Amino acid sequence: MPAINPSRLQNQIDKILVYFDQPQAFHRHLVDLFSLYANRSLHFGQLTEPGSTAPMYHLPQPLILQLHGATRPYIKQFPQAALKCADALWNDPYIEVKQFAIFILGNVTLQEPDPIINLLGSWIEPDLENRLKSDLISKGTKKLQKDFPTAWEKLIKSLLDQKDPGLIEFGILGLQEGVQRTKSVNFPMVFRVISPIIQNPSTPNMEKLEDLIRTLIKQSPIETAFFLKQTLSLSQSTNTKRLIKRCLPMLPENEQLDLKISLE
Repeated sequence: MPAINPSRLQNQIDKILVYFDQPQAFHRHLVDLFSLYANRSLHFGQLTEPGSTAPMYHLPQPLILQLHGATRPYIKQFPQAALKCADALWNDPYIEVKQFAIFILGNVTLQEPDPIINLLGSWIEPDLENRLKSDLISKGTKKLQKDFPTAWEKLIKSLLDQKDPGLIEFGILGLQEGVQRTKSVNFPMVFRVISPIIQNPSTPNMEKLEDLIRTLIKQSPIETAFFLKQTLSLSQSTNTKRLIKRCLPMLPENEQLDLKISLE
């Protein structure tokens, strides 16, 4: 792996960006750059996470940051070309190439949300790598959340309504990311879309639901405790009771007592 020289790297990136309106050529030249800077000491393509099946280049962070900075003006000026480039990159097997596709999608500014929703629909898969799941539903939806909150809510609800636990997980991750990022959380919306799944949670998603509830408690323990009490009154699921019991220690003492009574 050659040392990072910012000027030289910028020249290399500029040569790639010439092909921004040619998705396949852009992809090909980007892969050449990533191959050049791959960390050979980690064995090119070596996996670093247990259970991972996708190869990696193990690129230096300065390269990623400089690439992002240089690409942002092109994404802003050529949003349609950006979408086509992102889709071409997504088909690559390497993690870093897919992450760059996510970066592009998350920074595209459009007048309507459908092109973003359509790409997300084709990219979201139950068996997607865990690190890509989180990135896709958070970084890949930045503009969607900001510019089209109604479309964002509709997307999350559609994911939570799926039967496949892997797709439901995307919806849960999306809600958690939205709660963590937003200073003024729309609690009624969050409680509304998550209520059906918490009333009858599937075992594969128990851990992710617990993480979401804990995040909601941190943001507003009183509102969340009230929601959980309502949920208990509506649910017959033992999984619901088990889930809420796990989250009890995070609540204020008075709220814990009220919920314990409801759990009996």
